[in-house]
Amino acid sequence: MIASNPAPSSTIVRPAQIQSDSAGEPAGSRPAVPVRPGRANAPIHASDRRFEALKRVDMFSMLGEPDLRRVAESLVERNYPSGSAIVHADDPAGGHFFIVAEGEVAVILETAEGKETVLATLQPGDFFGEMSLLDESPRAATARAVRPARLMLLRREDFRRHLRDCPQVSFALLIEMNRRLRQSNRKVMGLSYRSMHGRVAVALLGLMEEKGLRQREDGGMRVLIRNRPTQQFLAEMAGTTRESVSRTLAAWGRKGWLKARGRDLLILEEEQIKAFAS
Repeated sequence: MIASNPAPSSTIVRPAQIQSDSAGEPAGSRPAVPVRPGRANAPIHASDRRFEALKRVDMFSMLGEPDLRRVAESLVERNYPSGSAIVHADDPAGGHFFIVAEGEVAVILETAEGKETVLATLQPGDFFGEMSLLDESPRAATARAVRPARLMLLRREDFRRHLRDCPQVSFALLIEMNRRLRQSNRKVMGLSYRSMHGRVAVALLGLMEEKGLRQREDGGMRVLIRNRPTQQFLAEMAGTTRESVSRTLAAWGRKGWLKARGRDLLILEEEQIKAFAS
């Protein structure tokens, strides 16, 4: 992938365990402060870093600078190593709303038998955790860092206050939740009747949509997926086994439909893969 490693129990961090220092940030979690180009003695303050990251979030992008800075001042930051759990399904009603500032996060549905299905992969600018803040129900899914991630956290009280104060944010949130519901419905319906090859194709197409870079190469249009997913991660996305994914990718590689390029995955024949997903 996307390098997805099992999360050792010692690295699990639950939101309730977050401790803040006197500046309102989780102790020991602040990354090195970057320096503005050309201004060696002018470091970027944490508030400016949060403000710039918040501008990338669609839900808040319509706000003017004063409102956006007020939201940014409410945020705290937390770093999560690759493989660490951020929240668990069935955790008590969460106390934080999460925004991905750097890295990548997978939203995972777990069965009682321990089987996992990846519902979505979240990139910088994406967010999660809003459902349990709205209805105060337990967390609906597990979120895990699949690459080292820096997240910005908003407390329930601040989240609700900003929704009350900024109606346009509430409307944007409804649109995003509706989009995710449609996406989840399509995924569940697809897994219920598609063949194994079809499931793998749908998983790859989802990654192409979320993080694929289209480029013209050798007279054709190619799709580059940075940090190619592990076979286990694709299996979790497709609701199948790693062995099935391995056989499918090997067969498609022999046909020239895709190939590994360093740490990335290059899709050479997108239409051929789409045919399995239709």
